[in-house]
Amino acid sequence: MIGQTLWLEFFTNKDWPVASAAAIVLLVVLLVPLLLYERLQKRQLERGR
Repeated sequence: MIGQTLWLEFFTNKDWPVASAAAIVLLVVLLVPLLLYERLQKRQLERGR
């Protein structure tokens, strides 16, 4: 769904600023939970030792 939105904004609408902003938002939405999960895992491993 988001990929299709990016495709439309980049290639159909030629609206590069909106497509770039959407891509950055998607990247942040994906990276933040991964980084939080990694931090939680490190804490749990340190407690187990």
